[in-house]
Amino acid sequence: MKKVLSLVLVLGAVFLLAGCGNKPSTLVCSQKVSIVDVSLTTNFTGNTVSSMSMKYVMDLSKYSDSLISTVSNQDYCKTVQNAMSQYTLVDCKQALEGKSMVITSGIDITKMSKSDLTGSPSATKEALEKQGYTCTLK
Repeated sequence: MKKVLSLVLVLGAVFLLAGCGNKPSTLVCSQKVSIVDVSLTTNFTGNTVSSMSMKYVMDLSKYSDSLISTVSNQDYCKTVQNAMSQYTLVDCKQALEGKSMVITSGIDITKMSKSDLTGSPSATKEALEKQGYTCTLK
């Protein structure tokens, strides 16, 4: 659950930072939390978030095939949604890929206030890097 809490904190930082500019940009940030690689993608138009998505990749290579099978039957989309109840996940999917569980989802920004969707991509990048993320601003 710590990985989910970290994600919530990161998403909050994305929404709290403000700045200026009008060009489209994409911020991709990743961090390894325990056995999970978390990747956040935020698309900006100027200083306004236009879309967000996330991807979790859980490394299950240290587990037996029977345990991996049991893990794959759990609903991680529901778990993530419950942990991030202030956000609405859209098109959440999970798939077992080899010995990794991959969870991908968008975040429904239409359910968020306009003030939560304003932020400078470069300031957001800097704040996330201070939290241990590795970010690329494109």
